[in-house]
Amino acid sequence: MDTEQIKIEQEKLSETIKVIKQILITEKEKLKKLEDNFIGEREDLWKMVAEREVHIKNIEYSEENPYFARIDFRDISSQTEQSIYIGKNGIIDDSKIVVVDWRAPISSLYYDSEIGECHFTAPEGEIYGTLKLKRQFDISSGVLNNYYDVDLVSNDDLLQKYLNNNNDQRLKSIVSTIQKEQNEVIRKKIHENLIIQGVAGSGKTTVALHRIAYLVYNYMKNIRQNQFLVIGPNPIFLKYIKSVLPELDVSGVTQCTFEQLVDVYVNEPINISDSDKKLSLSIAGKINNDIDKFKCSMKYKVMLEQFLSTFIDSLTQKPLTLGDFVVLNKEIITKNFKDTNSDYSLDLRIEQTIEKLNRFIVEHQDSIISRYNNYSFEIFKDIKSEEEKTIMRKKFAKDLENIKKGCRSILRKYFASSNTSTTKLYKLFISTINNYDLFNYNNLKELQANTLTNLKKQVFDFEDLAALLYIKKNIFPNRKFNNIRNVVVDEAQDLGEFDFWILKEILPSATFSIFGDLAQSIYDYRSINNWDQVNALMFNNNAQIINFNKSYRTTAEIMEVADGVAEYINLSPASLVVRKGNDVTFSQVDDNNIPNYIKEKIEEFKDKGYKTIAVISKTNLLSCYINDDLKEIGLNVPNITLNDNIVDQEFSICTISNQLAKGLEFDAVIINNASEEIYSSRSTLDMKLLYVALTRALHELDIIYTNNLTEPLARKIAMLKDREKRKV
Repeated sequence: MDTEQIKIEQEKLSETIKVIKQILITEKEKLKKLEDNFIGEREDLWKMVAEREVHIKNIEYSEENPYFARIDFRDISSQTEQSIYIGKNGIIDDSKIVVVDWRAPISSLYYDSEIGECHFTAPEGEIYGTLKLKRQFDISSGVLNNYYDVDLVSNDDLLQKYLNNNNDQRLKSIVSTIQKEQNEVIRKKIHENLIIQGVAGSGKTTVALHRIAYLVYNYMKNIRQNQFLVIGPNPIFLKYIKSVLPELDVSGVTQCTFEQLVDVYVNEPINISDSDKKLSLSIAGKINNDIDKFKCSMKYKVMLEQFLSTFIDSLTQKPLTLGDFVVLNKEIITKNFKDTNSDYSLDLRIEQTIEKLNRFIVEHQDSIISRYNNYSFEIFKDIKSEEEKTIMRKKFAKDLENIKKGCRSILRKYFASSNTSTTKLYKLFISTINNYDLFNYNNLKELQANTLTNLKKQVFDFEDLAALLYIKKNIFPNRKFNNIRNVVVDEAQDLGEFDFWILKEILPSATFSIFGDLAQSIYDYRSINNWDQVNALMFNNNAQIINFNKSYRTTAEIMEVADGVAEYINLSPASLVVRKGNDVTFSQVDDNNIPNYIKEKIEEFKDKGYKTIAVISKTNLLSCYINDDLKEIGLNVPNITLNDNIVDQEFSICTISNQLAKGLEFDAVIINNASEEIYSSRSTLDMKLLYVALTRALHELDIIYTNNLTEPLARKIAMLKDREKRKV
């Protein structure tokens, strides 16, 4: 490191921080004036204040870490050379760019280009030139600790330093260490549909969030933040990422689980059962998984399609009448209805049909009135009492007035049977499902009985949700979702083919970035088998499927053990980023002594400076049991449930199940009992659950087992011991 260069860069840093301090003073003054002088609705003020506070928080971050890189670029067309400092947030002082935002087009040179000739895509077109310098900075609390002149971002000491950070620091510094293959995905155009298959720890979630941040920044003139949608696997995961998005200058993006999306879209009272309870039953072999697989298949969609077609046809199977008088026969009504666009939703088709029939009646009112007069004469001539004649005259006059107006109100009553609900229609479908068994499905009787039992209690399984969306979309769609322009789906491997298909249908204006790992599909009894299925269903095979094969999360020692489990079930191992750490420890512990062992191990990890430590059990029930056992010996740590906030400080040490740990990461992990009895090597699902648990650890992994260790881990121990013998 050049001493003179250090001095120059430290002076630049001090100068930049001085400018930022002044900007910060100005912004806080603006906030105070806004609060003091605002005239209007209080809700509007609160929204504006919240946005300003996030902006100020980002500037405060920049005060201590204004930038992480510098590039020197010579523009070939203007023959000018400039030094560009790149930061997490762009800093502008009186229209002068002090720090360039990492999302700006020119910043792509830092992530993608080597020293020498290069180009980047700007709004005005391709800009060509020469990259003269690429420099990374290690800055903390306003002090320049070091700098690195590099060629590619992936070949630097700063990446290793980042990977060795504790969990709470990793996402805060990620923008400085985004790798080339990750950056390519982040900066894809918004109109491109992407499917990313990434091994555990390959940065899928990080890339997903930074892609949202990039798109928000670069399309802010045309797309509002609330037109972006993130779909995550569970509320715990959403809370985890919610703490990250504001730091990326993204605060208005909609975030939900698939279940929450259904709840909002269907907009009817529905009670969705706990998927984790079903997973526990599945693990225990107590439910017929084939039914769940069938409900998430396109065959189920075809049966629903047939049901809806029958239901819709039934709407026009009677004439339009005024009393006993036939205004229109059913053939005319059916023809006009079928002439509407069948691609439209039912409510829109009915509106169009009512308008067409209304015009038809008005245009043919003379002939209809003539028929009605004949009809009324025949009735009237048989009436004897004057009182009854008076009543009938009023009725006839009212009917004639209706005909002259086109019978609009009568038409609305005619189609009133279409004003049902999504849930009622689904119950009707299940009740009559035998009429639509196009595939001779063997378990149809059991499917019907189980589903009706749930529906009587207003309970819907996850596997029913695609069907609810399909009915809602076709009968009375929720059109407010039409404005969503881009969707990120994370942990997507747990969705079925019907789920993917209907997402595309209910979000017609959106493009998708789908992130997942087939090795972690713990709900594999309902999920897709490969990404080609998704590409064909959603995008007509026009999406780009991208593989992330490098794991940046774990050490080489941890990933080698996890890969042993993946290979056992014929899945590909990760192409590891080499980061050495401590060996994985395998500890055979007596069942009664497990709580004491875990308590001692947690203290050991804490002494090493680890801030996030998780005890991961196979199921929620086992997680509750070990948590109770730990409390009995004086260790009070939270057991994570769906209602908890994983990012709270008090949850830095916790017990958690495999299901809820998926997508999260911890400095150190203790696997609570990896015995063959718990994780059966004969069960692909068990092996995927174990793989998920193993790959949550950043730095250290301790595997407890009683009796016999599960087969793939036992093989791994034998292999490691044999390797050590050969070294000796």
